Amino acid sequence: MPTDWTILLWLAGVALALWLVQRELHSHIQGLVLLLTASSNAAALAHFLLLLPGVVLHELSHWLTARLLGVRVGAISIGPERKRGRQMRFGSVQIAHVDPVRESLIGLAPLLSGTALVLLLARWGFGLLPTTQFDPVAWPARIVTCLRAPDAWLWVYLIFAIANAMLPSASDRRPWRTFALYLALVLAMAYALVGIPRVPQAWLALGLRLLSYLAYAFSLTVAIDVAVVLPLLLIEWVAGRLTGRRVQYRDT
Repeated sequence: MPTDWTILLWLAGVALALWLVQRELHSHIQGLVLLLTASSNAAALAHFLLLLPGVVLHELSHWLTARLLGVRVGAISIGPERKRGRQMRFGSVQIAHVDPVRESLIGLAPLLSGTALVLLLARWGFGLLPTTQFDPVAWPARIVTCLRAPDAWLWVYLIFAIANAMLPSASDRRPWRTFALYLALVLAMAYALVGIPRVPQAWLALGLRLLSYLAYAFSLTVAIDVAVVLPLLLIEWVAGRLTGRRVQYRDT
């Protein structure tokens, strides 16, 4: 079994790769539609429809977690909506302001539910089981074999839509800084009073396994996103040559 450092490095590396790939993917999905239609509204609508299952799961996760934590919630809004500047929002749910702990858990809910569903879809659709080991040599052959199934593209699409809408948004991450400060203060007080407590080995093993499952889901998402973004870039280049248009991307 890999060491805890191996799992942590795997998770950190694949999380960075996921953030970079998804940033390019989301930009170029809208960029391609913008080239073809010359309409920013059409580009936003196409992007929204492509990720619709994931958007619905994202907002339902916020709503359900808030209800379970006893937080007042309002209506759920699903649909593309332009925010300040050039930013788009695909969904929202009205949630009352509460303490940073519950706000942080509500913001984290889509990532947890999305990861769980990605793992279940990979198991149901392709027979891919979570593992604490990632073999970059065996994975490509395994994925090619899975794609030969007659309903493979349905599972690929569902994993793609859910995984690319599960990451916390800026508003989801807003209370995390306050929560992290409170947690650091509590840990510092505990250390001053009782020192560093011994963590039971069973708890440590469970935590590492959960982190490996998260890394596994991220790895699967990166593999699918790379398989989408590479031909997407080629199609966008061809569309630009045919239409004589060019999309100017801004670094964010």
